Amino acid sequence: MFIRQKNEQTMANKYRDGKKTRGTTVEVRHDDVGRALRTFSKKIQDSGLLKEVKDRMAYEKPAIEKQRRKKQARKRWERSVEDMIDSGQWHKDKNY
Repeated sequence: MFIRQKNEQTMANKYRDGKKTRGTTVEVRHDDVGRALRTFSKKIQDSGLLKEVKDRMAYEKPAIEKQRRKKQARKRWERSVEDMIDSGQWHKDKNY
């Protein structure tokens, strides 16, 4: 029990007084909260945290998830084919 309390105190000391912070943080400079909010949103989006939270909001059966991923892959493929046709890189005779 004593070791656990000591570890918790050590952790608290590490993260006190702004030396280290837990999680994602953004510093607000010159009272520009809007810019800090945009930066924070970008960091959250880049880390994939928001996507993970949305995915965990409701359970999705593995079969349904597989169908959704296949549909997304097909959509990506069709978009890339469309881009290839527009740029002139698509040929009917080639197997892609």
